[in-house]
Amino acid sequence: MAHNNPLMFQVANRKDFAIPFVFLFVLAMLSAILSTYFIPLSLLATLVFGAVWFKYTLDLCKVNVVELISSIFPDGRMTLKPGQHPEIEGYLDGQQWCTRHVAVLRYITGGRHQYMVLLSAQQNADEYRRLNVWLRQDFCTDTSDEEPVSI
Repeated sequence: MAHNNPLMFQVANRKDFAIPFVFLFVLAMLSAILSTYFIPLSLLATLVFGAVWFKYTLDLCKVNVVELISSIFPDGRMTLKPGQHPEIEGYLDGQQWCTRHVAVLRYITGGRHQYMVLLSAQQNADEYRRLNVWLRQDFCTDTSDEEPVSI
């Protein structure tokens, strides 16, 4: 496969975060139960976890479409295809975070910075490894001076 072909990924949505988030909430509630300040700590944990769930999780996954597919090109351009909705075009911005298991990619579309989360378990292994290499070697350079081109 040529290095200049786009990479196709399934973007994580809100449902993908539900089980780990509930697990952390149960651990927080367990620590509150074992504490001498059960009521204040359980109320605080509920308030904090509720606020985080509705604020930050929704900011990472603004689109609630189950099948959101991302195409990433070697020059940093990217597109999001949310099912029957119109395609969203943008470009990757310099601050990416990618590990063996998860990648958080920052992109710009319409002048706004947004994030997408890719879970390696949901991706083609070869394409996810190529993305890791692209990001480590800064292959997807910052194209912030350029306007996204229709693909």
